[in-house]
Amino acid sequence: MKDSRSEEELLQLQDPMEFWSTWRLYLPLVPWVSYLSLRSIRWSSLTSLGFGTIAAGNPGIPLGGLVGESKYEILSKLNSKLSLKFAYLESANDRSVKGVVEQMKKLKLSFPIILKPDAGQRGQGVRLIKSKKDIQEVLSSSNVPLLLQEYHPGPFEAGIFYYRFPFSPRGKIFSITRKVFPKIFGDGKSTLEDLIANHPRFRIQAKVFQERWKDDWNKIPRNSEKLRLAEAGNHCQGTLFLDGSEWITPELEDAIDQISSNFEGFYFGRYDVRFKSLENFKLGKGFKIVELNGITSESTNLYDPRFTKTERYKILFKQWAILFRIGREAISKGAKGAGLFPILGSLWKFYAGDRIVSDLSN
Repeated sequence: MKDSRSEEELLQLQDPMEFWSTWRLYLPLVPWVSYLSLRSIRWSSLTSLGFGTIAAGNPGIPLGGLVGESKYEILSKLNSKLSLKFAYLESANDRSVKGVVEQMKKLKLSFPIILKPDAGQRGQGVRLIKSKKDIQEVLSSSNVPLLLQEYHPGPFEAGIFYYRFPFSPRGKIFSITRKVFPKIFGDGKSTLEDLIANHPRFRIQAKVFQERWKDDWNKIPRNSEKLRLAEAGNHCQGTLFLDGSEWITPELEDAIDQISSNFEGFYFGRYDVRFKSLENFKLGKGFKIVELNGITSESTNLYDPRFTKTERYKILFKQWAILFRIGREAISKGAKGAGLFPILGSLWKFYAGDRIVSDLSN
């Protein structure tokens, strides 16, 4: 997708569809997913009407990564030197300021670090931690196991959507998403609240920014002062997603395929990575893996506001067709899908449980 506009200009674009709720975005896919499910009945349990075929898309991840999957377990199975350093925080000792600091020492990390739910969705609860006080805030406002992770300053972050058919020796990069962090410039006259309220895109997520910048909400940034409004590369936290197909190279595809081949039972998902040199990244070098998401990963380039509605749904329809084919092939090689009740049980446990997650996301 060729476009001469700068990132600052693209951040000005208004696109209501970009912020549609999940159910509204996916509603038109129901007939398509139903069709794919019915086609897959002979590969899966009749109780799931074939929908459970998708759970075989990643046999090495519980339910393929449908919901509630552990980021710690996935990164551990990935076993890549390119992953950012990480530690699992669940015990009473680990879930204390002292325990977190001890884990930081073991990993040879200093502030800032990242704390986030070990099982999370759409960037909820991701926190940039700059001090012991920040640690305490997260621990006091969460009751779920956490992942401590090394912080990578970027400045680049991307989502790499990868897939491999089980009978194929090589995989492919389906898409790359460029992530543009929200930033705003002061004029020496307006408060941060006014600057965001008058911004065509940021005003849509004003409540998110107000919570994050509550101590500075009524302050007046200096003229030309740049404020980076988010640290986490999550769409729901204000980051702009752009199609990055021009970044796909044979060298990068080889690198991602090699990493993925070391994870037994992984065929479909999205890597979130950070790097400081675009040139090295396109050569398949110099990037670090933040996390790997399973079968409910999105090809997040579809949120690019330059795409039409038709183009976005073409991406989603193709993504789901690939997932069902992978599930069918994996089942024919001995993997197992999932019945309706295990799927519903996992969804209920995750969404209707007593999970409390810090809402102070970066």
